[in-house]
Amino acid sequence: MTNEEREKILGKTDVKELFYRLDDYKYSNASKERVLSGIEGLDKLISGFELGCITIWTGKTNMGKTSIMTMLAKKSIEQGERIFFFNGEQTKEDFKNNLYIQASTEKDLVNKQFRNSCVFDTFITQEKAYELEKLYGNKIFIYNNECNRDIDTLLYAMEEVRRREKIRVFFLDNFMQIDIKSDNIYQEQSNIMEKLRTFAVNKRVHIHLVAHPRKTEKSQTRLDLFDIAGSSNLTNKAYNIISIMRLDNVKKNEKEYEKLERELIDEGYDLPNVSTVLEVLKTKGKECGIVALKYNPQFKTFSETNKLSKELIEKNKHKNNKKNEMEMDLPW
Repeated sequence: MTNEEREKILGKTDVKELFYRLDDYKYSNASKERVLSGIEGLDKLISGFELGCITIWTGKTNMGKTSIMTMLAKKSIEQGERIFFFNGEQTKEDFKNNLYIQASTEKDLVNKQFRNSCVFDTFITQEKAYELEKLYGNKIFIYNNECNRDIDTLLYAMEEVRRREKIRVFFLDNFMQIDIKSDNIYQEQSNIMEKLRTFAVNKRVHIHLVAHPRKTEKSQTRLDLFDIAGSSNLTNKAYNIISIMRLDNVKKNEKEYEKLERELIDEGYDLPNVSTVLEVLKTKGKECGIVALKYNPQFKTFSETNKLSKELIEKNKHKNNKKNEMEMDLPW
C-alpha cells in the first residue's frame, strides 16, 4: 500500500481553510447522527452511539462481549444501517449461527445430537435460515481472516466497504487480534488507536471496539479505566467505555459486590432478575452509570431488567439497610 493510499484511507487530505470565523457558518439545531443500542437505560446514559466516535467494550473472559456485539449489529440493521464485522476469534460460521439464533423464536430452533453422545448443538431450521439470508445477506460484511490482519490492511477493507456499501457502523472483536509487527507494543497499539479514531472522525462512522482487560485479582468484581489492557491511548481516544459483568461469575461475599448490589437497588432494579450489568466507565454523552440486564441463554440475547415501583424500591432499600446493620453487629 502506497503512502498516498494510506492517506486516502485515513482521510488526510489538504484542508482548504485553516480556520473559520464564528459567523461563517449557521447555528444548527439538528440532532447529531447516531445509532441506538435498543437498551433504553444505556441509550439514556451515552445518548446513543454517535457517528464519528469509538466505543470500547471491555469485560473479563466469558462475560458476554461477543453476544452483545452480535445483538448490537442486529439492532443497527433494524435502524436501516449496514455493518462491517471483524471477528478475530469467532469463525464466520459461528458468527452466522449466533446471529440467526438471536433473530429467531423457539419454534425455529433445532437441537442436533453429536453422534450418540450427550452433546447437542443448536441450529435453526432451513426455512428460517432462508428467511434470514434474505434479510441480512446484503447488510453484513465480514472481514476475511485469511487476509493479513495488520491495521493498514484492515483499514483499507473498512474504507472499501464504507465507500462501496455505505456502511457507517463497524465492529472490531477484538483489538488484540489486530497484528502488531513492532517490538514496541504499546507504541504500536497507540498508533493503531490513533488511526482508528482518525478513520471514525473523518469518515463519520461509529466503531465498536472490544478490548480485553489486564489480568486482575480473581476477587475483583468491577473494572475501571486503568484495567483495560494495552496503551493508555485506547481509553484516551474512546468516546464511550463500557464494561460488562456477569453476576454469576463474581464472588458475592466481597465488599465490592455488596456496593454494586446497593447501587442496583438504588437504581430500582429487581436483583433476582439481574444476570448481567453494563457499567459506563466513560462517556461524552449524558453521564456514567449502570444498566441491569437479564440474559436469555437459549437465544444468547440480553434485555434490560424492568425497574420496580417507588414503593418496592424503598422497601428493598430498607431491607438492605437492615441486613447491613445486622452484619455490623456480628462479633466476627
